[in-house]
Amino acid sequence: MDQATRTRIEHNIFPLAHQACEPWETFPWHTGRGGAIDTHVAHSSQALAIDVFGTIKTSSDCDVILDALATNLGVPAGGHWNITLESRVRPSLLNEPRPTQVDVYAESPNSVILFECKFTEQDGGACSQTVRRNGSIPCQGNYMQKSLRGITMTSRCPLSDKGIQYWDIIPKVFYLDAETDYQPCPFAGAAYQWMRNLVVAYKLARQKNKQPAVVIVYADNADLPMAKKVKSHEWGEFTQMVRQDQVALHVRSYQEILTLAQEIARADSGENTVWIALNEWVNRKISKINGTRRKAKRKNRSQPATMSVNRR
Repeated sequence: MDQATRTRIEHNIFPLAHQACEPWETFPWHTGRGGAIDTHVAHSSQALAIDVFGTIKTSSDCDVILDALATNLGVPAGGHWNITLESRVRPSLLNEPRPTQVDVYAESPNSVILFECKFTEQDGGACSQTVRRNGSIPCQGNYMQKSLRGITMTSRCPLSDKGIQYWDIIPKVFYLDAETDYQPCPFAGAAYQWMRNLVVAYKLARQKNKQPAVVIVYADNADLPMAKKVKSHEWGEFTQMVRQDQVALHVRSYQEILTLAQEIARADSGENTVWIALNEWVNRKISKINGTRRKAKRKNRSQPATMSVNRR
């Protein structure tokens, strides 16, 4: 990483979270389509996650904050917490050729919590098998036996045919049966990313004999799509599929987490200026993004409609 790139990123991350990114040269920074690091952009969800969870990670109140959050999520508290930003799951966990990467992974002697962090995004990522590759689409979005290039697949899911073990775990985490057809597949679209987090949390927790939770973290503002998403009927339908007794699934806003941190710091040491400053930092980011989005909408509305002309 060159110094100019580092400087831009530093300006976009809360100062007390910088230490959580060390060593900067090997930190797994997010890259855009061209392969260049883009954590410096105003709408970077990675930067926002580092702002909040990087500050918690480096805080002397880290353990008490995460204990309070764990209790709030319904998983056991107690003991020292380790936080890893951009934690890559080992490939052998689910036999994934491209392992799931968790935005924030927190682990204590009793619990594991996976945080999937969103800012301006509307959804998680869709399943790769529904995307055209090499002139064909491996899956039309239905969980059912099918043929590909004239060959009947042995599994209902192309990923299962590749040995990826999502559907080995899905029935343990969701009220779904691996031997039943689903049209469409429950995870063909936006729910795919949420599923991967839940399956990873379940498998990791079972191997470590700990209790798991997955938290979708979002910036709460009426104009941001993820804030609308988690309050939608569609989100309610998804959460009803989840076996909460196996993996606790929750949504929490950044603002809720920071309010909790302020309360804990005040009770623990009487000093919460850091969390007040961080809360202001986060809210400034949200306000800036909303202003930019509103300007873009006004500009689009002001564009004159163009008429198509039929030429003979």
